[in-house]
Amino acid sequence: MEFLLLGSLAVRRSGTLLELGGPRQRAVLTMLLLHANEAVSAALLTDAVWDSPPVAPESNLRTYVAGLRKVVGDRLVTRSGHGYQLTVLPGELDLDAFDQLVRDGENALTENDAESAADLFGKALAQWHGTPTAELNAGPLLRAELTRLQERRLAAVERFAKATLELGRFDDVVDRLRRETAQHPLREELWALLMLAQDRSGRRGEALETYATARKHMVEQLGVEPGGRLRQLHQVILESRVPSPAALSAHRQLPMDIAEFTGRESELRRLLEPGPQTTVVISAIEGMAGVGKTKLAVRAAHRLVERYPDVQLWADLHGFDADELPADPSAVLESFLRLLGVPGGQIPESLEDRAALYRDRLTGKRALVLLDNAAGEDQVRPLLPGSATCVVLITSRRTLLQLDGVRSLFLDVFTPPEALALLSRIAGHDRVAADREAAERIAEICGHLPIAVALAAKRLARRPQWTVRDLVDRLERGGGLGARGVFDLSYQALPENQRRLFRLLGLHPGEDVTADSAAALAGLTAHEAGDLLETLLDEHLLQQHTPDRYGLHDLLRAYAVEQVNAAEPPPARALARRRVLDWYVHTSWRSAQLLNPQRQLEIGPADPAVHPRSFADRDMALLWCDTERANLVAAIRDAAEHDLPEHSWSLAQCLWDFFNLRKHWADWLDTHGVALAAARSVGDRSAEGRMLITLGIALREVRRHDEAIDCYEQALAIFRAVGDRSRQVPTLNNIGIVHMAEGRPEDALACYEQSAEIAGELGDLHTAAVLLNNIGLLHSDAGRFDVALARYLRALEIRQEIKDPYSEAILLNNVGEVYRGLLDFTQAVTYVERALETFRAIGDLYGQAESLDNLGLALDGLGDRRGAEKCWLESATVFEELGEPKAHEVRARL
Repeated sequence: MEFLLLGSLAVRRSGTLLELGGPRQRAVLTMLLLHANEAVSAALLTDAVWDSPPVAPESNLRTYVAGLRKVVGDRLVTRSGHGYQLTVLPGELDLDAFDQLVRDGENALTENDAESAADLFGKALAQWHGTPTAELNAGPLLRAELTRLQERRLAAVERFAKATLELGRFDDVVDRLRRETAQHPLREELWALLMLAQDRSGRRGEALETYATARKHMVEQLGVEPGGRLRQLHQVILESRVPSPAALSAHRQLPMDIAEFTGRESELRRLLEPGPQTTVVISAIEGMAGVGKTKLAVRAAHRLVERYPDVQLWADLHGFDADELPADPSAVLESFLRLLGVPGGQIPESLEDRAALYRDRLTGKRALVLLDNAAGEDQVRPLLPGSATCVVLITSRRTLLQLDGVRSLFLDVFTPPEALALLSRIAGHDRVAADREAAERIAEICGHLPIAVALAAKRLARRPQWTVRDLVDRLERGGGLGARGVFDLSYQALPENQRRLFRLLGLHPGEDVTADSAAALAGLTAHEAGDLLETLLDEHLLQQHTPDRYGLHDLLRAYAVEQVNAAEPPPARALARRRVLDWYVHTSWRSAQLLNPQRQLEIGPADPAVHPRSFADRDMALLWCDTERANLVAAIRDAAEHDLPEHSWSLAQCLWDFFNLRKHWADWLDTHGVALAAARSVGDRSAEGRMLITLGIALREVRRHDEAIDCYEQALAIFRAVGDRSRQVPTLNNIGIVHMAEGRPEDALACYEQSAEIAGELGDLHTAAVLLNNIGLLHSDAGRFDVALARYLRALEIRQEIKDPYSEAILLNNVGEVYRGLLDFTQAVTYVERALETFRAIGDLYGQAESLDNLGLALDGLGDRRGAEKCWLESATVFEELGEPKAHEVRARL
């Protein structure tokens, strides 16, 4: 006999399903199966079957038991004085099989055998075939039993996910956890595991979206924020503070491979040959534009992933991009170091130090680094690992023989057979075989250049009524040989709306384009632009490295620029460029409002045809900034270069909170320098002053204090000259902060008090609170705790009127520190606990670590040494995660 409890209740005899009776009779059977081979009292069965039992439930129970005996026979017996007992033999009940498999899985985990554990937990979960409650009239006891049973299943799901994550099988975990979170939206551990699986598989954006969805369920259904584990995991993923699981996963950091890859078999074999075991393996693929260097490198990289599973890094170095400067190796190293888990604030400033830290992080790791479009040896050399466990693939149009140990592979155009093979693969073997001579002529006209052959083949595939000879005739009539003739044929065959968008893409700033930014460029809706982009992708006129983002090959970008200059008059080009920059400015402005609601931003109106993105919350705004970062930086420079200075400084102004949050110092300094020059070029004094302030903050953050003071003093002179008192307030405050950092408290206090006086006269409550906090810090550092406390408490009063939890948390922590100085440890604990709660609510780990240290000191003052050590241990752990040296100071307290 076979008893199935883990889903719809069923009993089988010799494979035949047996009739089990009505809902209450089935509830009795369920309860007996949950306690198989045990006596179950009538009282327990009554609570299992009825919410409000009848007057004499025993009579009903005897009826149900009699009905069940017709099914199971003498397996169901009455135990006098004890109730009823159902005998189940070993191997008959699916719940027993489930429990045994889970126990075996737990044992495998104990022995660190993740492979066996994942297999056993997977088999355990396969025992389930639904939710056991749907057809029952269950009473409170049975509902509780079934809830516990579901908890056992969910615990097995979580153990299966953890074991499978350890094995790197991320897709299996993601698919299962998506289903589970949909069914159990309030179970935080499921959401956390789903976020981990997505992040470790390189889908960081999806992980952040998952957090947003989980948070929405918690807030809407429970009225509370997610718990600490989920919030901390979210912050870790946002800031990539740990050695990024995404960077350490299979091949997720690599661009997508293409299905149409053809030929290059001998070249691929050479790239896959093992190199020397004593040094890093460096292979350079060299050749002309359009010859397929990147496609070959990506194909080889995907083949090499099994040998180099720990880390895969990829960068487009833009060595030959007409519209962009070659990538700065220092900026590339910053990006790589972040992926390798180095927090922004811990990344060294100099190129040499970054390269040394990068090599250190890759030491001993089986890492693959793909460097595309290298300009030359000097750009590549700092990006090379030093460990013999690593491999590097480089593509370039130049020979890179000066790199030590490089294996150069010159990639020529296709051989005639390879060109015909690509034609056949895209256009169809039968069509090419029907007129091989014409096919060979197409390959010849294309110069056997892969990109041109692919475009010609796509044109043929799109025209099933054409013969191969028809395509030859059209190419020859056009008079163009090589890629240009094929580009012309593909471009001219497009409908006008597709041609227009393609050529306008030549004006788009940055590396790639989305439906939203393309819509702004062309004055379309995002839906219309998305359809056109997909069509251009189908036509091989665009390429795609990541979903929903499109790029132009260098040759096609140059062709698009040529076409837009020929077909669009200067006013139309200027309007398109202004629209896309409007979109970036206003979308960035919306993100900035969420990243820092207190920031006052001044931007001009957008073109009515532009529809900026909106964001559901701060996390989504930050995700957009992360994703668009390269384009945003390019847009600031593009605006300055094309006589749109206001767009340049407006966009820079919108982005400085993002740059500060992510510690993108190089981008911050570069873009604000460009924006400052743009403001000066048109004599806009107010914009010049604003850019000097934010540039000064960046210089202060990288400890270039003299240059920061110079910027602030220039800004202050401008604001005094134009009579802008509101801007004098933050300028004086920032000067004070630099004085404080350099150990000049009296100079700092003079600046703070002068700034506070102006802020008070202007009614600027937010700045007044900030300044009172800064003044309090000065007095606290000098041991004047009573004076400091008065300033802090006044700032707290102001904070009641201002929604700024971050500043409030800092202030609460400072108040707690002052109460410690006054030896009022009870009050100190009260304020610091409020600070800690706020820091946790907003996901600020540094603030949490600071307040935990402070709380430990306060508890120690109260004599609670055990509580203090618990706080210090957690504080030191978080500081260590952040790479913060203060961890040593805190751990020394233990």
